[in-house]
Amino acid sequence: MVMMPKLYMTAAVVLLMLIALFISFQAGLIFFIIGLLLAAVVGGFLYAGYVLTPILTKIMKITFTKGEYIFPPGQEVIIKKTGNKFIAAKYLLVNIPEREEIAGKAEERSEVYLRDFETALGAITSPIKLNMLLSTKDVGAYREGIQAKTYEFSLRIKREMEKAEPDVIKIDKWQKEKENYENLLRRLASGVKPLAAVMYVMTVGKGITMDEARDKANNQAKEIKAVLSNNLNAEVVDLIGEDAEMCLDWERVIPASYNDLVERTG
Repeated sequence: MVMMPKLYMTAAVVLLMLIALFISFQAGLIFFIIGLLLAAVVGGFLYAGYVLTPILTKIMKITFTKGEYIFPPGQEVIIKKTGNKFIAAKYLLVNIPEREEIAGKAEERSEVYLRDFETALGAITSPIKLNMLLSTKDVGAYREGIQAKTYEFSLRIKREMEKAEPDVIKIDKWQKEKENYENLLRRLASGVKPLAAVMYVMTVGKGITMDEARDKANNQAKEIKAVLSNNLNAEVVDLIGEDAEMCLDWERVIPASYNDLVERTG
């Protein structure tokens, strides 16, 4: 089966909606307003369907199935029936920001992150599966992009300082941005390779009913979010709908290239 590229699908839908709006405008004001509302709904699903679909399924109590897997209303977990029990899997995305105070200190950075990571894992009481997808970037192209950004901020700062009344706030902001890029260049020069990385956690709840399994998985996820957020200074986000389904697919097949990984997670 050959799938039509999303860009072409979007263009085709937009074209059809424009034709429908033109026809409805010719038919009268009421039909045109209805057409506009439908166009807004379609546009919303094209732009943010991964968010709107779970909301819609929750409101309308829709259950979606994919093979042996069940996506209940809200699609916050993925459920599978095993024997006379249900197992609910809950996925969480973990974003660990770089700490400014150790950004340019390679040894200290590694030590701090490892220590916090060990502390976080030791504080989680329920079993988890930690998944990390990694792919290296093209170092040459990445370095050129960083150098261009560094030059851009240097030029901005220079032009602002040449003004009769330079904006000190802007200069300070741009100086910090420039320093961040300079730190990146130093790290590249030291041999550090840039990576595209995705880290997510899976926790599982088991119950006699789907609701019991779902509730257990959600309660465990709340504990995990609190521990990881506090110990890693991380942003931990619930993965629902298409995002959770993608994690399920990654249990069997991972992205084949750096571009594939970026496209799926961008």
